[in-house]
Amino acid sequence: MDYDIPKSVEQCREKLREEFLKHKNVTDIRVIDMLVIKGQMELKESVEIWKQKAHIMRYWKETQEPKPTDFLSKFLSGQN
Repeated sequence: MDYDIPKSVEQCREKLREEFLKHKNVTDIRVIDMLVIKGQMELKESVEIWKQKAHIMRYWKETQEPKPTDFLSKFLSGQN
């Protein structure tokens, strides 16, 4: 059984590479160990299909703009 996600194998590999490169400057061995363990947990959850499709697709979620804080920006964006 596989995940039915609208991404190609190349896109998945690129995202995996991006996740690795996000932490390329980490030098503390304790942090590296923690990242390795978290990565193993993520892999296990994905392989065993304990994660749902939405959890996998969250890796490709676009960054959101911060919410406006001043009155005029809130007014113009339609927030209360």
